[in-house]
Amino acid sequence: MKKHLLLSLICSSVLTLAGCSTTEEPDAKKAAQDEPMDVLDDSINKEKAPVKAKPLSKIPLAVQQDIMQQGLADARDSLMVEKRMDVAANQIPAANFFSAIVADSDYSIAVHPDVKGNITLNLSEVTLKETLDIVQDMYGYDIRKFNRVIQIYPAGMRTQTIPLNYLFLKRAGLSSTSINSGGVSTNDPNAGGNGNQNGQNGNSNNSSSNNSNNGQGGSQNQVSGINISTENESDYWTELEQTLQSLIGTEDGRNVVISPQAGLITIKALPNEIKAIEEFIQTSEQHLRRQVIIEAKILEVTLNDDYQQGISWAAIGDVDSGSVGFGTSGNVAGNAISTAIGGGGNFVVQGTDFSGILTLLSTQGKVQTLSSPRVTATNNQKAVIKVGEDEYFVTEISSTTITGNATTVTPEIELTPFFSGIALDVTPQINEDGEVILHVHPSVTITSEQVKSVSFNQEEILLPLARSRVRESDTIVKAKSGEVIVLGGLIESSKTDIVSKTPYLGDIPYLGELFTNRSESIVKKELVILLKPVVVGKETWQDQIKEARSLLQKWFPESE
Repeated sequence: MKKHLLLSLICSSVLTLAGCSTTEEPDAKKAAQDEPMDVLDDSINKEKAPVKAKPLSKIPLAVQQDIMQQGLADARDSLMVEKRMDVAANQIPAANFFSAIVADSDYSIAVHPDVKGNITLNLSEVTLKETLDIVQDMYGYDIRKFNRVIQIYPAGMRTQTIPLNYLFLKRAGLSSTSINSGGVSTNDPNAGGNGNQNGQNGNSNNSSSNNSNNGQGGSQNQVSGINISTENESDYWTELEQTLQSLIGTEDGRNVVISPQAGLITIKALPNEIKAIEEFIQTSEQHLRRQVIIEAKILEVTLNDDYQQGISWAAIGDVDSGSVGFGTSGNVAGNAISTAIGGGGNFVVQGTDFSGILTLLSTQGKVQTLSSPRVTATNNQKAVIKVGEDEYFVTEISSTTITGNATTVTPEIELTPFFSGIALDVTPQINEDGEVILHVHPSVTITSEQVKSVSFNQEEILLPLARSRVRESDTIVKAKSGEVIVLGGLIESSKTDIVSKTPYLGDIPYLGELFTNRSESIVKKELVILLKPVVVGKETWQDQIKEARSLLQKWFPESE
């Protein structure tokens, strides 16, 4: 580390001196390029090298107290490490049994007078700690260990506090995709109330309906179309308290007290019930801590003339890309179905990177990468990536007239933001086998201004309105860690008028049409979204560092 620090200081000095000169030294330039590589290599070597403990000459008193408090449970367990023994008991009174198993050990035992019952066991090659744990689980005795003293209390209610590390928050998300095909308004003068129901759609975190009742007639706006709304709400601490309370009930004073701010759960129940709750909390915490890295590529492919119907995914088997091929863990299984769907559909491709698919796409059109986001999400928690800008458009204009000594008209203009760009929200569910179920909602929106002309009282009114071109998908797919999920089939067509004419002659009125050629060019672009979920494991972050280093080597190749 000292050598690395000294080398960094030397490199910094060389760079500083080079800045004062009119020409840059090659060694300084190479050192500047090599420094990020050295940092990444140092991180990789640190992960591989074993950690060496440094001897301490003197431990401060405060540190000693913290260690004693935090490691008290471990210290108790370590005191219980001793030789193994065989235990055989048949209807032995509990007090006699506990006294017998510690007779040849260094431990003392204190049995409460109310401890009753007989114990029957037949164990081989077990330690004292294992024996006590088995008796506690089977017979429900409350066994407590303090240093070398073991205290036995009768089977009954006990209170125990369990720590749980989780964020104290309530989180909610909503993903909505709507297609409206128009509406019809109807009036019913005989209706006893006035109900106005409007179909709402949008890509936001809120979805609402507007209902009003003024006792006058009835008006209803019926909107036909398709709407998919996916809600995700997380209030873990409230749900946990209800779950634990339902596990132990409320009989005989059983109770659960949760302190989310401190991350503590206090339970009053029987010993076997407390153990079941401990196992539940431990398993729940393991599931909550699962993470997945989601790498995405949002591509736009300008299709060649031979692929105007869409990308032919059946050709992926002919691409020289290693183990790339269709998988069966997604929504589409096998080459037969993928061939049938042609240029659309969602499926999973077996492979470790995007190179094979990008090679395929480049043979069928011009590939443009719109975005390459990467996000890390925890189990069953929504993650959102948004790249773009909000453009404001006029959505309502009203005026306020004040009449007094002079008439004043004050216009009131309401502006509404319209998003233009790329948005991607994903919600993963990760199982213990490394498989991931993803709810995916990608969208590409382009917002522009469009002027509408409306005639009112024989006057033409021009209204500047917002026009949004949207390409989006909402689906649920399943893949293994490292597999590539392909979302395709979002094709957009654009028509361009091409005019070519003979100079001078083509500009002659009427006669110039004889020297003019008019044609139309139709360009089709398909939006392709690639997703690769990678479940975070022990070596995942190490692999990410290595991948970053390989990218740096590709961008800044080392000079020989």
